Amino acid sequence: MRDSINTHFEEAVRWRRELHRHPQPGWLEFYSTGFIARRLCEWGYDVRLGKDAVAPEQRVGLPEAAVLDAEYDRAVRDGIDEQFIAPAKGGLTGAVGILRGAEPGPTVGFRFDIDSLEITESADPSHRPAAEGFVSANPGYAHMCGHDAHTAMGLLLAAHFAENRDRLKGTVKLLFQPNEENLSGAQAMIANGLVDDLDYLFGVHVGICLKQTGQIGLNVFDWLAMSRFEVTFTGRAAHAAVLPNAGNNALLGACAAATNLYAIARHGAGASRVNVGVLRAGTTWNIIPDKAYLRMETRGVTNEINEYMILKAREVLEGAAKMYGLQLEVKPAASTISAVNSPELIELGARVAQSLPSVREVVPACSANGSEDICLMMQRVQQRGGKAMEILLGTPLGGGHHSTTFDLDETVIRNGAEFFAAMYDAVAGNRPVE
Repeated sequence: MRDSINTHFEEAVRWRRELHRHPQPGWLEFYSTGFIARRLCEWGYDVRLGKDAVAPEQRVGLPEAAVLDAEYDRAVRDGIDEQFIAPAKGGLTGAVGILRGAEPGPTVGFRFDIDSLEITESADPSHRPAAEGFVSANPGYAHMCGHDAHTAMGLLLAAHFAENRDRLKGTVKLLFQPNEENLSGAQAMIANGLVDDLDYLFGVHVGICLKQTGQIGLNVFDWLAMSRFEVTFTGRAAHAAVLPNAGNNALLGACAAATNLYAIARHGAGASRVNVGVLRAGTTWNIIPDKAYLRMETRGVTNEINEYMILKAREVLEGAAKMYGLQLEVKPAASTISAVNSPELIELGARVAQSLPSVREVVPACSANGSEDICLMMQRVQQRGGKAMEILLGTPLGGGHHSTTFDLDETVIRNGAEFFAAMYDAVAGNRPVE
């Protein structure tokens, strides 16, 4: 196993850097989709793309047609063969690779997210990607969360399985998921039935609370349930000096809502969050704003706590609208749930990790303190009798997640592929989970 993975490790670093140079966010990941699909096809995988990978009606936050076309054309200009992304045109990104072994065995899935952030990466020479020539070539988009490393890890694992196909028992399914950051990619794959046959599902995130290479977290908790909303207040425009009393100021309503959302009493049973990430209102100096738009989200360490936050947030929004005589529209944008790793896989994973030279420390417990839409996949697999886990892998983080100077130790790509290959051997070979 180590020989196979080590053979391709340097190549996987190059894959990560190519993906890093060509970032695209949710439903626009044409470059990554084509990059992945080409290699999976070359390695003999049964590859699912387009409507076979994601359910079109489940996509949330789909960009405008002009943006979809522009980013598709960008991927082609950057060297992606159209045969591998034609099915993805119009925002049907993502890829699934399926490899069947010669002997019967379980169906084991591995999920890797592929989308970038909408952020501009630092070009400062002190930032390693800038210094070494793989900084983002797409202004406004950048892999500042580690999904490029996740994708490279998945491809390294795919190459390993392809080279060891004669040893496979059952089926391996690699899910390269789009649009994790906006939390609708997982549901779009679930709706296509892509996790319904899984006996095991594994996922990964680099960094978060583990900052040293060689650390691994298996008992990961505090995945926060999250709900996002687009909020529109509609009032009445008027001259700000001549007849201000004739107006209904949507900006004031939005500001009152934003302030009071942060004042929601926190739940005594566990952590919660609320955030207003966007507030837009008004057109010019002397007009009472008749429109105001918010993007907001709630989170809770359990699904029940998040539901409490949603209820209280709606009360705040409705109160602000009534106070200023405004109409209110609240449109759900995306959501995910809280989930927990299957205890049997935590126990097995600890034994496997301790046998690997790349693992320096099995961290007893890790608080993720964030949200991940793989939780929807995990719940689906677990509800149908399977087992699932999302692990954390340690790496130093330049700048931190979602910063303009994010970077990581690329050794984590090999460490993750090695652990997942060993876990596959454990669940499909002579050491089944008891």
